[in-house]
Amino acid sequence: MSDFVFETLSEDEWKESGAGLSAEKGEYARILQSFVEAGAKHARIPTDSGRFSGKKASTITTALKNARDAKNAPDGLDVVEVSSKNGAVYLRNKSVA
Repeated sequence: MSDFVFETLSEDEWKESGAGLSAEKGEYARILQSFVEAGAKHARIPTDSGRFSGKKASTITTALKNARDAKNAPDGLDVVEVSSKNGAVYLRNKSVA
């Protein structure tokens, strides 16, 4: 009986999977801060391309909400609504008319 519990990957498979792209400390707060500073009312973060390609929208949504609601969150992030639908994450700045 084998105790084999992992699958080896080539360098290309590793990069393609995005496995090396774990979030840095404070990354989600910086994303929200950038959104607020941009002055946009609405934004979408895709999960089919870009930085979060292949990630679950619900996981990103949870991380963004946690960053927004953290005790040490930058001022002004409380105006951002975060939601997910159809595999994408959506941001809404409630302070923009």
